Amino acid sequence: MKKIKYILLSGLAALALASCSDLDLDPKGQMDASVLLGSEAGIKSYFVLAYQMLPIEDFNYKINGPGYGFNGGNHWDIPKDYQSTVNGELVGHRGNVDEIGGFDYWPYDRIRYVNTAIEALPNYRQNFSEEVYNELMGEARFLRAFYYFGLAKRYGGVPLIANVQSPTAPREELMVGRATELDTWQFIHDDLEFAMNNMAEKSDIGRGNKYVAAALMSRAMLYAGTIAKYGDYTTASSDPAAKAGLVGIPIDKANYFFTESLKGSAMIKSNAAYELVGENLPQDQKEQNYVDLFLTINKEDIFVKQYSQDASTDAQLYHSYDGAASPQYQNGNIDGMAQWPGSQWYPSLETLELYQKLPLEDADGKPRRFNTREELWQTTDLEPRMRANFYFSGQELRGNKFAVQRGVYNTYTGTMLDAAQGDINAPSGINALNNRAVGGGKRWTFDPNNPNQTAWDWSKSPDKLISDYHGSWGGAENNSLTGVFMRKYVDYKLSIAMAAANICYHPWKVFRFAEILLNEAEAAYELGQKDLAYENIARIRKRAGGVAWTPKSSPSATYVINGQTVDENLEYIREERARELLIENHRWWDIRRWRVADQLNRLDGGDAVNPVTGAKGFTFALQQFRPHAVYPYFVLSEGKYIFIREYTTDWKQFTFEKKAYYENLPGGEININPKLIQNPLW
Repeated sequence: MKKIKYILLSGLAALALASCSDLDLDPKGQMDASVLLGSEAGIKSYFVLAYQMLPIEDFNYKINGPGYGFNGGNHWDIPKDYQSTVNGELVGHRGNVDEIGGFDYWPYDRIRYVNTAIEALPNYRQNFSEEVYNELMGEARFLRAFYYFGLAKRYGGVPLIANVQSPTAPREELMVGRATELDTWQFIHDDLEFAMNNMAEKSDIGRGNKYVAAALMSRAMLYAGTIAKYGDYTTASSDPAAKAGLVGIPIDKANYFFTESLKGSAMIKSNAAYELVGENLPQDQKEQNYVDLFLTINKEDIFVKQYSQDASTDAQLYHSYDGAASPQYQNGNIDGMAQWPGSQWYPSLETLELYQKLPLEDADGKPRRFNTREELWQTTDLEPRMRANFYFSGQELRGNKFAVQRGVYNTYTGTMLDAAQGDINAPSGINALNNRAVGGGKRWTFDPNNPNQTAWDWSKSPDKLISDYHGSWGGAENNSLTGVFMRKYVDYKLSIAMAAANICYHPWKVFRFAEILLNEAEAAYELGQKDLAYENIARIRKRAGGVAWTPKSSPSATYVINGQTVDENLEYIREERARELLIENHRWWDIRRWRVADQLNRLDGGDAVNPVTGAKGFTFALQQFRPHAVYPYFVLSEGKYIFIREYTTDWKQFTFEKKAYYENLPGGEININPKLIQNPLW
């Protein structure tokens, strides 16, 4: 029988390591099952595709447009469609959560692929030691659970297929209806419990082991617990999917799932190999420690996806993050820090001020004066983690400085509120054309044909600059819509030439120890184990270099969801999760499982009022959410800079419809399987 040589990537399967080993295998479709599934080397090679196609929302995950989903490939424009641009973390090309209604994710071909291994392995049990056999079966169950997790968090209950269906079976037998959402999460739990009990203690980087399975248990069961507690679909609902239990989990199951999440977290914490890297470093080293945490593989990593320039070009083993995080290099040494396509998205002011409120106003509410734009971050006591996550105007990357200026004021005598979020028609008149000029593009300067500008004294602005190289004006391309840039995950060691689309290779953190501490803190607080929750948050904040948190002994209610109170302490735990896991593709799923996305956001720097509960607005809600920027202006009459809280220059406003808590099932699947019931409101 003819054979071909396959290149297998050691450790990451097809998730990517540079070092490779050769394995002679029969071509797929001609290979004897005993070779592929009857040997340890064969089954490991078989798992290659299963790992490669896991639903990992990494640098190459695309929410919209051509090539969207997990199969986005290596398109240079994937960063335009990052999930963080629709969940309130970043402001970019995407402007509404309507654009993430789903992309027909339905990986039953991959589930069948894994089920084939699960069914076949017992036939070759005599070929393996008992230990290896159990490890391989555990690994297969872990892989299957990962695929079902990708389905459950999108759709709720889905068809549960645990065996290999015969294509010649009767049509009625092949059409499987949806299981309840409760049974779907329980199925995931059972697979992961088996994996935790049977998988190997150690594995190559990028391949699962029992602690990777435990990490997925920690995350998945936390999701299930919060959906049970805060979701409002019950079998008493009128919607067919809800009435059948296909969406919604009985609230009395919430504590069970929280408890199971804690078991996963506890297993990981019992392994001294994992740690919160840099937890005990001195304060002056915490910023750089946090920067480097995301650029290397270290003891915080439980499971990572790696990329390699030595892998085949069709294996999704490179990404474009650095090419899209910083402005494009175009006009000499002072212009940009990336080759192409240049920056595409920017952190909102709301994201920045999750860490701490920026000192932009004085005690009277007037904008503070600064001698340079750099003073904002140079002279304030910003949390090291905050510094590690963001680049401010004047900071340097790859030999060039970020340069952001929104405009100039002739004079500014009012308060921050007088600027009315940048509205040209502000009642105070402070933004009128005869007092304020804003740039319409890169490096705009004084216009001698503008009678307003010629009337102003420009002597304190030698370059007569209105807007600078990197913002702020108009659209998202190479223009900071918010006045700030992302630093997290940016590889500062790259040259400008290597900071480009399709040639970035630093790893994506799928599970890391900090997430496990946050999962445990949230689940523990929900179960009344408050001391454990507080201990974990204290550790996270200590590593971040943040001010220590003092939990409230008698916390007030922040808001109520589905009759369940979220108090001040639980809200703080959620906010700490958002701070630590920023742009790691958790926020979208978190605000859905907490059921806060369709509520009113805290608007305009103040507190919106929830019309149902009367409580103040929701930190992470997307209803009527308009992201803000922090824009530098030069005040000509004073020769000083001020920073104004404004709506972003593209004036985006988000909304979130209740139906988006569950994605719509693929219409094509419903057409061929009438047993599938569509989700509510779709």
